[in-house]
Amino acid sequence: MINRISTNNLIILKNFSYLTVMKFFNIGIKIILAAYLIRTLGSEKYGLITWLDSVIQYFIMIVNFGFNIYAAKYIVENKDKPFKINEIISSIFILKSLLFITSILSIIIIGNFDVFYDDRQLLTLLMLCGIGEVLFPIWFFQGVENLKPATIIVFISRIFLLIGTLIFVKNDQNVRHYVILFVSSSLLMGLLGFFYILRYFDLKIRLVSIRKLKGYFKESLPFFIGRFLSLAFNFGTIFFIGKFCLLEDVTGFDTSLKIVMLGVIPFEMLQQAVFPTISRTKNKKLLRNLVYFSMLVGTIIGTIIFLFSEHFMVWFGGIEMLQFSNALKILSILCPFVSLTFILGTCSLVAFGFHKEYNLSLIITSLIYVFILLALFFFNKITFWNLIYLRLFGDVLLVSMRLFYSLQKKTLITN
Repeated sequence: MINRISTNNLIILKNFSYLTVMKFFNIGIKIILAAYLIRTLGSEKYGLITWLDSVIQYFIMIVNFGFNIYAAKYIVENKDKPFKINEIISSIFILKSLLFITSILSIIIIGNFDVFYDDRQLLTLLMLCGIGEVLFPIWFFQGVENLKPATIIVFISRIFLLIGTLIFVKNDQNVRHYVILFVSSSLLMGLLGFFYILRYFDLKIRLVSIRKLKGYFKESLPFFIGRFLSLAFNFGTIFFIGKFCLLEDVTGFDTSLKIVMLGVIPFEMLQQAVFPTISRTKNKKLLRNLVYFSMLVGTIIGTIIFLFSEHFMVWFGGIEMLQFSNALKILSILCPFVSLTFILGTCSLVAFGFHKEYNLSLIITSLIYVFILLALFFFNKITFWNLIYLRLFGDVLLVSMRLFYSLQKKTLITN
């Protein structure tokens, strides 16, 4: 049977397996930690950490700057050119380092604003996890289609975080202990990934001309703009809930969203595993099958989450999270839409070279989202439920735009 499976399908199966293990383990640890921290720190202090992290994620996106998507494509296209590969990784590490320095300085400045002043030390400390983002080359492992090392590294770093939390975080006075452990696990992951590719892939970091750095920066800029704006769906919602509602509401929303994201992990992993292959083969039949599969299975997963929402909230957040089970029911509608968003984004538009349309789908959707959010603000209509409905609307709009562009560019249609 193995002999009858094509090389491309074997690569996809292998990468999908490692990505699934890595992602399930990663988010599984996060859910276990969330359940433990909600009970140990309390929903208010856990909500505070989540709220501050929603701010940090915007700067993490600045550090990544779209490289996690575009750099993988660079690596795929230049696998057999060692000199070019060295230039690519050197450029990305240099650019990410400069963006991190800019981000940490910005965090120090905004930490002096009234809204963050009391928690400015935790905010700055959380930003140090950006060093791990600079160093961990998930884009390289995707590009060379070898995700086993990345899976092992993520496993080690998350086990470190889990064990450290269980040992050192014992009550609601240990918030700083957890943040230090969180940052340390990110640094560990980054360092292990960085030194692994230098040693086992015989790569070298070298100086790159400013002209070439500008070239890589410019080509990744559209991806950054789209991805940065799209953060409004997740972390923008968390930020505004924390600002205009209660920190306990942040915990309820975050717990609900984590459960939904656990359900769509297979689709995120599937698109990452298949992306390099579709980029090479432009296989439209495979892409269509992925779309049908994602729509069907995403609907089934969403239905299960909807029907058992009360049980999930109690399991993952404790009895006090039961009051947010209706929020989980509403967010469960996201499952088929998010699953399609993954496939129609990178595997349809980016893999076939329609980068402009991919970014436009993010930019236009995000701008409409922000416009509605501002309207709610000016009319004093920002509430917990309105923010959840808006979050749902944003994802439905995004997948609709990506489907429109995919049909327009005929990536789903065989000539």
